[in-house]
Amino acid sequence: MGDITLYIKVFITLLMLVNPLEGMPVFLSATSSADPQLRRRILKITSISVVAILLLSIILGKLILQLFGISTEAFQIGGGAILFLIAVKMTLGPSGFSMEDITGKQIGPEFAIVPLATPLLAGPGAINGAILFGTRAHNAFEITLLMSIVVFIGIILYIILRAGHTIASYIGKTGIDVATRITGLLIAAIAAEMILKGISSVFNLKII
Repeated sequence: MGDITLYIKVFITLLMLVNPLEGMPVFLSATSSADPQLRRRILKITSISVVAILLLSIILGKLILQLFGISTEAFQIGGGAILFLIAVKMTLGPSGFSMEDITGKQIGPEFAIVPLATPLLAGPGAINGAILFGTRAHNAFEITLLMSIVVFIGIILYIILRAGHTIASYIGKTGIDVATRITGLLIAAIAAEMILKGISSVFNLKII
């Protein structure tokens, strides 16, 4: 992972998988009746939790694969397939998380971790992506750079959620839906590339 353009791709991919715009309406609706102090607390806990989950995925992912004897290529194929399915779901329909899941519930700091941080933001797709990129980091510098990208994504997430009302007033629900579907298409292309690279490595083929 020595090419700077690859790290830009990693940043864009992980940001799309976290998809702050999809989590923004849930955060705004859930905290609409909360006092400003509680809202800020939920916002901070959510951002920190997402970063922590992705960092753990990067650090422990490779160790878990080695523990179970799973090759990087096999995980690349399987992980790419999962990402592709998630991308299809994003493209064809809304998130599986419904506002009915929080209707009538008391919103507290624990809501920031479940379901907001995970599975809504740092869900299977983002975790899978973090593990995949973590397996391709081969030295301390690359791992540190990858972790820095995750922290930067956490900062962007914090800014987007904090400015949620302003953003929502400009783009609305339709804009968020369109952005989510476009993101799904891009993730599908990235997932297909991962699968093809995994297959080409396993069978020693020059597919791409």
